[in-house]
Amino acid sequence: MITPHLCAPAYELGEYAEPVADLPELSAGSQATADLTLPAAGFVTYHWSEGPMVELMTASVRRTLAHSGVPGSEIDIVLLATDSLPPGRAAHRDVSEFLAETGMSGATVITVGLMDCATAMAAVGTAASLVRDGTARHVMVVSGDLAELSTGGPRVVAGGVAIASDGAASALVSAEAAGLPVLATAHHAAPGQEWGGGSAHQQLTSRMNAYREVFSRLSARHPFRPARTLVLPSNFARHVMRMYLAEAGFTADRIALEGVGRIAHCQGSDPLINLADRWGDTKPTAPEQLTKPETYVLFGSGIAHLGAVLLGARPLPESKEGSS
Repeated sequence: MITPHLCAPAYELGEYAEPVADLPELSAGSQATADLTLPAAGFVTYHWSEGPMVELMTASVRRTLAHSGVPGSEIDIVLLATDSLPPGRAAHRDVSEFLAETGMSGATVITVGLMDCATAMAAVGTAASLVRDGTARHVMVVSGDLAELSTGGPRVVAGGVAIASDGAASALVSAEAAGLPVLATAHHAAPGQEWGGGSAHQQLTSRMNAYREVFSRLSARHPFRPARTLVLPSNFARHVMRMYLAEAGFTADRIALEGVGRIAHCQGSDPLINLADRWGDTKPTAPEQLTKPETYVLFGSGIAHLGAVLLGARPLPESKEGSS
């Protein structure tokens, strides 16, 4: 069986960076939104874009192709994880232009959705399955959203624990290019959370149970040690992510949250952005890197969905025949 490699993660943020504290939604003075500016939450800057979503996607994918060494003409399938394509036939036009500009016009395009900010992790898992069973050699996963379209405009999202930021991310899942092995994936759905049913305590308990469950499923598919794993999660408020991930056995030093302050919540793209930052990191060793991880978990949190992808931390070399 072929081992899928996750290769060359890249991203493109919205071209404008603004202070979170200047958001009109935070000027109302409510406690829920005021909490987002506390040091414990960690939000400082968000990004926004005037252009269409595919412009950000195009810039990101070009970087992924260049860094992976795989030409666009060899991409078999493109998985688009986004809620920000225009309605109707305009989406077909934009996607056709995106494929032409990246050289991927020969690829089959499939959209993945309905999992909010966990959608991109479902797309990575789907791409890994397609490579693992030999259906495709190279699958491009592309995530991206603009708050204007994905949330209808508001930037205080996810029940008041995140600031929506505009951006796109991409990664190649390949049988041949050098990259990190995709070891396992897991998902969890709790449709009742979509509508906020039950008391606040019940909702909190349900979400904590969901975190425990998705990591239990992931461990059952491929055992890993939380103490030697680094989680690259959605950029929710830092204290919130630490609380939830503690339920799955992760201490604060095992959770990468540097992106929260720098870029806020780029929705489904966060885990790939956080991986891309770490991939090319030349800065001094961060505290969570003092113990070299054996595995990474890309972790996306939606309103009612969770998606996790377990990666080996040791890159696999290029293999023209694929690996088994």
